[in-house]
Amino acid sequence: MAEPSLGQKITTGSLWTLLVRWASRLLGIVSVIIIARILLPEDYGLIAKAIMFSTFIQLMTEFGLLTSLVRNKDATVQDYNTVWTLSLIRGWLLGVIIAATAGFWAGFFDEPAIYPVIFAYAAVAVLHGCINVGVVDFQREMRFDREFRFTLTARVVEFLVTVTVAISYQSYWAFPLGSLAGALVKVVLSYWMSRFRPRLSLASFQQVFNFSKWFFVYESLKAVSIKLDTFLLSKLSTTENLGLYTVSKEIAGMPSTEIAMPVARASLPALAKLVDEQLAFRQLYTQILASVLFLAIPAAVGLSLLADHIILLLLGPNWSGAALFLQILAFVGVTRVNVACAVSALSAVGRADLLGRYSFYMLLIKATAMSIGIYLGGAEGLVWGVLLSSLIGMGVIQWIQRGLGLIDFRLLYRQLWRVLSATVVMVVVVLLLRELPLIADIGLVGWLSIPLALIGALSYALSLFFFCMLSRWPDGPEKALFELTLGRYVSKWSG
Repeated sequence: MAEPSLGQKITTGSLWTLLVRWASRLLGIVSVIIIARILLPEDYGLIAKAIMFSTFIQLMTEFGLLTSLVRNKDATVQDYNTVWTLSLIRGWLLGVIIAATAGFWAGFFDEPAIYPVIFAYAAVAVLHGCINVGVVDFQREMRFDREFRFTLTARVVEFLVTVTVAISYQSYWAFPLGSLAGALVKVVLSYWMSRFRPRLSLASFQQVFNFSKWFFVYESLKAVSIKLDTFLLSKLSTTENLGLYTVSKEIAGMPSTEIAMPVARASLPALAKLVDEQLAFRQLYTQILASVLFLAIPAAVGLSLLADHIILLLLGPNWSGAALFLQILAFVGVTRVNVACAVSALSAVGRADLLGRYSFYMLLIKATAMSIGIYLGGAEGLVWGVLLSSLIGMGVIQWIQRGLGLIDFRLLYRQLWRVLSATVVMVVVVLLLRELPLIADIGLVGWLSIPLALIGALSYALSLFFFCMLSRWPDGPEKALFELTLGRYVSKWSG
């Protein structure tokens, strides 16, 4: 049997990773639906304050250690041992720091209730540092089916514990206890599913550090950028607004990032194999980005159009204030798609230094935009600042890739005009339906998002099919998808 091509491996890997993320996200959605009807926005806001520092410091100290192994085709046992040792040290240090500062953060936010919760998240950090580094082989060898089982099992346990505690005790403790359970299961599974047994060693420290130091800069600055919005809301707005923003931000990322992240993750090892073949690299990467935007753009636009109905359907009337946030943040997802794919491309060619510089400038831009936004318009103004800075960041990352010759923009835009045109058709159809007398009279009813979403998706697919016909079915993600689902009919038209 012939060896699958890199494109086929990426497709297979992307599908497995999509299954992981979509199954995980489905559990997350169900969890949010259940818990949001038990707890209040204030409870979500309290947990957001409790995890703010722990999440921040974990993101800030993300050295890209596993990424250094994925991109290294000649990684040795010593490299694995060094990465595991550094991860173990990092996990214990984070746990100690998070626990030691619990009192300070409880006083800083004037929320004594978060003091014991912070200790639980300190334990989560320690457990994550103990995970067997051998599981990185699932990605290196493109064995994403094993990664699927590893990740999903832990996520299911976390879901069951979180929901059970929420229903039984109606307490925000459902979140930290669920996280503890999921982290513990990951540690156990990592040693059960991988035969590799790591040993304490720093023999390859210099080699690992040469790559990871720039990832540390990138992740550190990105961590500040990611947490800056919730920090500003914590100090300058209400706990309720923080809860509404946190949940809407989570929902807004679902359609686009749950498409982009799996593809970007699966593409890294394949792109790393083509670093010495610039033309092949550029063509493959352009195809990857076009395939992601093919689904991410209409998904983000559709989510924004139906934000009010979706909030009512998923969370109920207590969360109606999140609809405006969701309408704006949905478009941020498209910018995150571009950045996620760019991180994989720049990591593959060993230019993590550019990621560090990019994150520095983006932190300045985001801090300025959000500060001005919250000063002028409160929580809503901050959300507009997030969108503006994200759009600027997308332009900057594309400019960086263009300078390195990593992407063929002419090919990308030749494919995107059909996607953008079909998205416009979808917007017109959904807006017209929303203005129909019957639907307008019904008003804001959550279940209306289901038929409107289905009709919008159908109008997008049909108009895209029409534009492809006009273009005589050029190569692109839509042709591949239509051939997969309607193969014989597409062949007749393209012949």
